[in-house]
Amino acid sequence: MLWPPTPASSESHIIRVGLRREVERVVVMSDRPITLSVGTAVPVRVDPGAYEFTPTPTGVAAAGVGSFDTAVRLAPADGARLYLDIHPYRGVVELRRTAAGRLTVINELDLEEYLYGVLKNEVDPQWPAEALKAQAVASRTWGLYSLNRFAPEGYDVRATTESQVYNGVTAEDPRTSAAVDETRGEIMTYQGRPIFAAYHSDSGGYTESSELVWGGTTYPYLKGVVDPYSGGAPHHEWIVRMDLATFENRVRRSGRMITRVTGIEVAEATPSGRAALLRVSGAYGVLLLKGAELRAVLGADLRSTLFTVRVVPDDPPLVEFQGRGSGHGVGLSQWGARGMAEAGRRYQEILSYYYSGIVFETK
Repeated sequence: MLWPPTPASSESHIIRVGLRREVERVVVMSDRPITLSVGTAVPVRVDPGAYEFTPTPTGVAAAGVGSFDTAVRLAPADGARLYLDIHPYRGVVELRRTAAGRLTVINELDLEEYLYGVLKNEVDPQWPAEALKAQAVASRTWGLYSLNRFAPEGYDVRATTESQVYNGVTAEDPRTSAAVDETRGEIMTYQGRPIFAAYHSDSGGYTESSELVWGGTTYPYLKGVVDPYSGGAPHHEWIVRMDLATFENRVRRSGRMITRVTGIEVAEATPSGRAALLRVSGAYGVLLLKGAELRAVLGADLRSTLFTVRVVPDDPPLVEFQGRGSGHGVGLSQWGARGMAEAGRRYQEILSYYYSGIVFETK
């Protein structure tokens, strides 16, 4: 999960997920009859089978069925599933022609069923039930908060880490689905609205206030807290070393001028100890980089911004990061939730620890 979306203006129990974007062709299958709907026309029933969809100059074509000048919606027979290639999905599949002349594939389904396909991607189903329920409430709240985020593209959320990772029926597990069912409809609100329920893997011992990571809007409920519960994460402490030439090349590819680095240091740190600003000294001066910017440049190699850094005069010279935690550090720490659950805390207590001043409501 990455940047804060724009809050939804209204509540709904239906969510539209962007499964695929800008693709040339899509194959949709079902072993039961499919109802095909186009605009206000009378729906037609097509036989079980595999149907290839491609964009046309004005709309969408379905091989063996016809061409249509607007979006095509496919609904399976009761109790059946639609498959994209070999992956089954609940609900309705919609295909839209994009402005670039390709296809966007959208899965429209009940919010609770969407969560069935999310939770296993976010937490281990073997974790304590209270940790799974905490994640279910956080993910449900995030889903409601995110409604209409990608409205110009025809959907609410994406099926990737830009929103929450969603893989349909393939990703469902009885234990995580039980956590969804046992918290059905429950969300967190602040001043009557669903909160931006940010979460991350491991806080490294201290969560971060949202404005210190993303700037802009201050979320009163996303304040940094001491987090002694996430120490059990497998990479709670980590060291990353890369040769100086690789570091320089990655920074230059991001559009920043840098040559012959001689030193790197944390110039400013946040209250939690995260690198807010780095000073990179080189042959032709000093480059200042925000910690979040450097993490974006280095990608998965840099697990968090909770680190110290130095240049090691080896042969070849290295840049060494020593850090803790994983993710942006804002909101719920998933490994912290696991630790709290193992200590006997209930899911609402866990969530109230990481999100300040929230109220639980059932929608």
